[in-house]
Amino acid sequence: MRICRRDFGDLYARPVRARRSGPLFNCFSYPTKVDPELVALFLATHTDPGGTVLDPFGGSGSTGIAARLCDQPTPRMQVLAREMSLEPIWGPRHAVVYELSPLGVLLASVMCEPPNPSEFAQAADELIAESERRLGWMYDAKSPAGGDGVLRYAVWSEVLITPCCSARITFWDAVVELNPAAIRDSFSCPTCGELTQASRCERATRTQQDPLTGQQSSQRHRVMAQVYGRSGTRMWSRPPVDDDQRLACRIRSQLAELAPSAPIVRVEWGDLRRSGYHLGIDHIHHLYTPRNLSAVASFWEGINGCPPKLQDSLRLLVLSYNSSHSTQLARVVAKQGQRDLIVTGAQSGVLYLSGLPVEKHVFAGVRRKIRTFKSAFSLADGSRSTVRVVCGSSTAIDLATDSVDYVFTDPPFGGYIPYAEVNQVNEAWLGRFTDRTQEAIISPAQGKDVEEYGRLLSSIFGEVARVLRPSGLASIIFHSSSVKVWHALSRALSDHGFVSERSSLLDRQQPTFKQAASGAQSNTVLLLRTASDPPDSMP
Repeated sequence: MRICRRDFGDLYARPVRARRSGPLFNCFSYPTKVDPELVALFLATHTDPGGTVLDPFGGSGSTGIAARLCDQPTPRMQVLAREMSLEPIWGPRHAVVYELSPLGVLLASVMCEPPNPSEFAQAADELIAESERRLGWMYDAKSPAGGDGVLRYAVWSEVLITPCCSARITFWDAVVELNPAAIRDSFSCPTCGELTQASRCERATRTQQDPLTGQQSSQRHRVMAQVYGRSGTRMWSRPPVDDDQRLACRIRSQLAELAPSAPIVRVEWGDLRRSGYHLGIDHIHHLYTPRNLSAVASFWEGINGCPPKLQDSLRLLVLSYNSSHSTQLARVVAKQGQRDLIVTGAQSGVLYLSGLPVEKHVFAGVRRKIRTFKSAFSLADGSRSTVRVVCGSSTAIDLATDSVDYVFTDPPFGGYIPYAEVNQVNEAWLGRFTDRTQEAIISPAQGKDVEEYGRLLSSIFGEVARVLRPSGLASIIFHSSSVKVWHALSRALSDHGFVSERSSLLDRQQPTFKQAASGAQSNTVLLLRTASDPPDSMP
């Protein structure tokens, strides 16, 4: 085993704790995103100032952001370095980030070349103010006493048909309990009183004309179940009233006028489609209520009138709230000890539409994110590091042979996250979609098995081996519960002379939905080098 030219302290000696908080992390929700401050420690420990770093699976651009942080380390980075007995060499680096997704490229490009934080915040405030001036009436809501108020969010509900006597009842009325909050499965049929289960009930459907396509569309029947609002500083909630229904009908009838820039794009379903709750959702705009579709469209129109140098950052701001909170993928959950249900966003890495989708106040939600973006831009602003973001496949990297000092990357974990399918909700607004032919994934819908996944990985790591200097190293973060997936990665690496020198664990601390479901919270971190005489397989 070769002795490394650097002292890596505890970086590979014990599990490394990542953080899933802070402005850089909270700007944008992206599946399997890695803490940029932690990545910066890897970069500053494995390279010298002026070194070139490559990430062939760029994702949200964490490696590029980390390169900028190497030039101006945060207090947390300095504390982490001391805790892990590291001696990083701070200073500017040159990073090259490859990413297939136009969404990931926008995210990485903006974060790695941020706008002036104050100019951004002012433009964002003006953008929201103008949209509210035009369409703020959409979120009007009367208080329980009949006074003026503003909608904070509304919970919608599927309609159940009981198996005992075909009675109809909303999912909310059947299973939701408040004070304390709970979502039960069993309930008494409102007609015959028989105890039944929501999971055994048929979901009612409704056929109506799509106001944007003009076509008839059959979807699950969803009705407004509970309204949450604010009057001044007082928060309130109540069941829906006639004014709520009239307003919703007015917005729907005017949708073509209110949302002329909405993407009328067909959903390219793959492995995430479910015949039940995705019934009739065949266009991107079907994932929105008419109110929230109009709100996002108003932002999209307004951005075109903003200063060109700020437009991409404003688009990123809107998209940071869009798929997770502006769509009906947002939902409520019951937590022990709470009086009411807790509002949350979409589940990461899936397109799950719950029986209780939530319609949030888009203007208020995007406004709350301005401060986070401003803080994140301030952290990355002024760095002398350079980052080049490439939208394309890293099966053909446009770098010279032996030109890269270090590789840090987080490859896709087999079929763990269908990124292209998830990202299309945001990419529809950009008008550009991921090229799925080059997506390294195990996907029955795409006809890609583990062998095809391994072939794509091998092609990419062949390019990585070509551009990496003989003295260069690579750190790879990976997780899979499948032996076949691990073997595919192992073969892709060993075929091109990579051997494992050290390994450790990355503790994400707060697991994603899929990690929690699979019982996995940690990822493996591999330190790799190239061998002149590659072995048959990785040790």
